Amino acid sequence: MQLLIEAGNTYVKVALLTQNEHIEQIGKYPSKKLELVLQPLLEGNVERIVFASVGPVEVDNTIQRIAQMANIPVTQVKTAREDFGVVNAYSEYQYLGVDRWLTLVAIRQSFKQPTVIVDIGTALTFDVMDSDGKHLGGWIMPGYQLMMKSVLENTTKVFSDSEHSESLTLANNTADGLKNGCRAALVGLIEFGLKQASAELNEEPAVILCGGGVRHLPKSWCKTFYHRSELVLEGLGLYAKRG
Repeated sequence: MQLLIEAGNTYVKVALLTQNEHIEQIGKYPSKKLELVLQPLLEGNVERIVFASVGPVEVDNTIQRIAQMANIPVTQVKTAREDFGVVNAYSEYQYLGVDRWLTLVAIRQSFKQPTVIVDIGTALTFDVMDSDGKHLGGWIMPGYQLMMKSVLENTTKVFSDSEHSESLTLANNTADGLKNGCRAALVGLIEFGLKQASAELNEEPAVILCGGGVRHLPKSWCKTFYHRSELVLEGLGLYAKRG
């Protein structure tokens, strides 16, 4: 078996690629607890660690160190100029986040048509790929929680709470005004981006939504889109299978 690790800024996701090439998720853990999580796993039948990281270098170093101590080979997947049928839009290809790269790679294997991929986490990323697998570029903006935090930490009389309704309406109080304003910003970027993507592609793309922040979008608005999860782990699995 191979251990797959997706390392983010705050959390790491861990999964196993089994002998029959299925991905079995183990869990999501705070980055600070990575060593406690990995050590018992490596006592099993793990033949290799394959990981990708957009988090701090300390997390990368922890993975490398633990693998070395357990005498297990480790591979860090990094963004490529071209691979698995995807061509990177960035002239300095290495600066496209590896999470975005692995998401593009994973989607390309099942969608052979123009696609827009919207991944909402700490940040929202919006990427466009044509029917030939050419990445046309994308955008990055703060995710819902980051927008909320920015306003709350930089104002004195704006306040909010953690709950919002499924619909997106004009608000008659401060808390809902902030929450729905941040949600509307997400929807606004997606809708504007879809118009621009359609113009560049000369057709309507398939729209894939992923990431935990999708829950902040109005359900009735996004129900016609494809919903996928764990695309970064899927991309890691492709690299692990290739060896």
